[in-house]
Amino acid sequence: MMKRLFIALLTFVCASQAERSGFDLDWKFVLGDPDGAEQVRFDDAGWRTLDVPHDWSIEGEYHKNNPMGGTAGYLPAGIGWYRKTIPVPGDWKGRHVEIAFDGVYMNSTVWANGKKLGTRPYGWSSFSYDISDVVQSADSITFAVRVDNEKQPSARWYTGSGIYAHTWIDVKQKVHVPADGLFVRTDGGRVELDAEIRNTTGAMQKIDVEVSIVDPEGKVVASQRKSVMAGNDAVQVSGFRFEVSAPRRWDLDTPNLYKASVVLKSGNIPFDQAEVRFGFRDIEWKPQTGMWLNGKNVKLRGVCNHQDAGALGAAVPDKILRFRIEQLKTMGCNAIRTAHNPQTPVFYDICDEVGMLVMDEIFDGWKKKAAHDYGRYHFNDWWERDVAGWIKRDRNHPSVVIYSVGNETHGKVGKDIVALCHTLDPTRPVTSGHSGSEYMDVLGVNGASESVGWFDRLETDRVFIGTENTHTWQVRGFYRTKTWYRDGGPEVKKAVHEIPDLTEVEVFSHDWTDESGRSHRKQVFNSSYDNATVRTTARHNIEQLRDIPNFAGTFRWTGHDYIGEASYVHGGWPFKAFMGGAIDLANFEKDLYYLYQSQWTDEPMVHILPHWTHPTLKEGTKIPVWVYSNCSEVELFLNGTSIGTQAPGRAWNEMQCQWMVPWAPGELKAVAIQGGRAVAEKTIRSADAPSRIALSIDGEPLAAEGKDLVQVRVTSTDEKGEMYPYGENRTFFKVLGPGRLRALDNGSPIDVEKHFGVDSRIAFHGLTRAYVESTGEPGGIALVASCILGEKKQVSSNKVSIDVQQIPLRGSVPESKVEIFYTTDQSEPTARSTPYTGAFPVKLGTTVKAMVMVDGKPFQTLEERFAMNEGFVWNSKPTASNPGGEQAEDAALSGARVSAKGKGFHGRGFIDFGHNRGAYAEWYQENDGDAGQAELTIRYSGNAKGKPGRNVKLTVNGQTVQAELLLPNTKDWGSDWQTLTVGIPIKRGANTIRLTTVESGGMYIDEISVR
Repeated sequence: MMKRLFIALLTFVCASQAERSGFDLDWKFVLGDPDGAEQVRFDDAGWRTLDVPHDWSIEGEYHKNNPMGGTAGYLPAGIGWYRKTIPVPGDWKGRHVEIAFDGVYMNSTVWANGKKLGTRPYGWSSFSYDISDVVQSADSITFAVRVDNEKQPSARWYTGSGIYAHTWIDVKQKVHVPADGLFVRTDGGRVELDAEIRNTTGAMQKIDVEVSIVDPEGKVVASQRKSVMAGNDAVQVSGFRFEVSAPRRWDLDTPNLYKASVVLKSGNIPFDQAEVRFGFRDIEWKPQTGMWLNGKNVKLRGVCNHQDAGALGAAVPDKILRFRIEQLKTMGCNAIRTAHNPQTPVFYDICDEVGMLVMDEIFDGWKKKAAHDYGRYHFNDWWERDVAGWIKRDRNHPSVVIYSVGNETHGKVGKDIVALCHTLDPTRPVTSGHSGSEYMDVLGVNGASESVGWFDRLETDRVFIGTENTHTWQVRGFYRTKTWYRDGGPEVKKAVHEIPDLTEVEVFSHDWTDESGRSHRKQVFNSSYDNATVRTTARHNIEQLRDIPNFAGTFRWTGHDYIGEASYVHGGWPFKAFMGGAIDLANFEKDLYYLYQSQWTDEPMVHILPHWTHPTLKEGTKIPVWVYSNCSEVELFLNGTSIGTQAPGRAWNEMQCQWMVPWAPGELKAVAIQGGRAVAEKTIRSADAPSRIALSIDGEPLAAEGKDLVQVRVTSTDEKGEMYPYGENRTFFKVLGPGRLRALDNGSPIDVEKHFGVDSRIAFHGLTRAYVESTGEPGGIALVASCILGEKKQVSSNKVSIDVQQIPLRGSVPESKVEIFYTTDQSEPTARSTPYTGAFPVKLGTTVKAMVMVDGKPFQTLEERFAMNEGFVWNSKPTASNPGGEQAEDAALSGARVSAKGKGFHGRGFIDFGHNRGAYAEWYQENDGDAGQAELTIRYSGNAKGKPGRNVKLTVNGQTVQAELLLPNTKDWGSDWQTLTVGIPIKRGANTIRLTTVESGGMYIDEISVR
């Protein structure tokens, strides 16, 4: 009987081998939770048709009341369904078929023809389901996927919602190699390979396994063949050993990729095949010197990055993901930490290809950190399956050099996680972001490693990595000469490094709003000089990494800005994003990018900051001009006259060349000199009022055919073509040909307009981003961008210009006649309105409307308002350096409310407990430093007649610190505010601080602060 079964198998398998097919196209989607949507006959005709990867949250509207809140960036969440029906090809019958998902966020449940295949809680896992039985019994399959991201916040940052990564159909034979069934290791020229063989035929099978090692040119350089007996429903692991002479190494500059090909045969007849890429690279970890790659000591010059990419959300197209990774490499970065979850599989493929090292991280917490996260609901039941799937998925990537298993969390389970990692992959060490450190192979420490004296106290028994080091914040194009600290400077926190102010009195005053426009004292933009920080500067971190031998690597927080963490860090709405990246949300580089490039790259470069357009500054005002360069000398010229030559230093505060230059309009030019000759130069000029826009493409152009995406940069310029760095006018877009706008962005952390389904965007500090995608049909594609330009507050000019520009994206689009008509009286423009022939003056309070006509037909309608209550603020009072504490409105309340019937309070109000006993206010407090004692300061007001004050119960992380903490009387209620400071324990990562009334009511509470 067994013989007949085996012969039948061979007769079938000769016809075809393993196939993997993309399954991304033409899914049906609905936002909501309809009953019966898993059933085949469910009517989805009214659902939207789309391709995955897809993130429905980023398509929605930002709103301050969305349950994601500031934690996840104020976007909508909820429940969504996907459905897709396909015919079953005849050659699938009798084979092993799976549907595979690279990533679904989160709590996904999948059905095939009404049969529940399974549920996956963790939103960052890749997984698959066997659908062979369904294939065998049906001529068509209806897949249904329910995604539940309703409970919010489900993480401490923006996650996206939906099938945000690729989907696949895998068709194999009944005897096959599973998708994660190969494991390759190298040592010198030696290759070790294990191959899992899965047999689902129901009978023992004799299988020949042929393994070939293929070089980057496709030449077989080694091969072996073995015979194995694969048991019924069993997995057989076969060990192979090879020696490859003089292999080409996988290295940062030469990421050579080999391929291991495994073919299953019966005799000489192949019937299943699996392949995996790998690289020959040798890695050693030494406590005294860190990581050694192929015999060379390599410092990990890293960044942390989340999954999202601004306007594209979590469903980042492969092309943009590659652009971002290559962008970081051009900065000089050589490593990325996947904070705080695995990235999609294509991320690791790209890192393999470009030569980028990866710290592969799986978890944020091993228990609850956000209100409704995986740690709270699913970690205990699922961590082993998720860790196993993650390790087996990623362990063949040469880019992955170390695993990280947690971030600012704790628990004995850390020991078990590390042990499982070692079992599944004994070739890589395990670390964490200061979590269960006693169990880790490599000590990873977050913000605490930035503290004064840290390296003086560091033990040298293990390799050390700064897993989040350093934290500096900056907004592209924004400048302050006074140093800013998140938690106060050295006079408040001894662990903070002293960073001198650049000037005694603040030079710049341009801001996003004035003091009355801030609902929270944390709502400040941070300076693009390297002088806004938590504990130290990026320059100091660079110096330490370079000069301290046992400092193996640093991963700054972060490479790119990301959506979320907007309330705790930046004071909340309208702040939607975290602005610690060297690159902003729209992939525009900040000045910090060029600091790293000057220290981490060798190709001659030079960069100047700040810009040289300062219409409100008095001439002669001395501006600190910084120049970053990796050359031996830099000479600076103002309006053609040299103002000196400087050599960039090695000390942290000398890495930049600095001149105090008296402000005068005109031109600044920096010339970098190496070996006595000029090798690079950069020129910046003062710009007049904005009057034009310039369009250009960042990264690769649009593909000549098929579906693709391109990112277009829109630059606000003056009439001479000089960038206007305060540009904030609205650009209107329209795509010609078989293309469409995918999303619009500008990199602003406070712009809360929709990204999706819109056709216009304001500029932010002179730049706007348009993502345009082709639909797959043939034909030329172009983008038309139109803009009414001028200074919104008329700081230096009352002139208004209108510009229309077109950029070809693919092929050619016929030239057309363009006409513009405008109005200034609120009326809608028509062909009978004033024709635009050149710039014209308007008074403040004017709304300009324009109609663009193409070949005599209306094409676009534009609008822009010029008034004192529009746009950026000029000559506002500079913001205080200390942003203050956590406000009343930041707290979670029970039996209490926020009131504003008083005076002298901070923020929008204070907490009134009424006469309620057991009412409480609870604040979330993130600690990226060491665990230990901290000082809690409570700002309060109230006078309990006949009593010395009122008591509250103080708890931290659910533990009572003081059962009755007396808040002494102040002079009166709601106008006289006092503070009380008390010591509290605080752990790493997430902390909750609760004040609970223990009698009939409590004092008014305005804010708390933790130092």
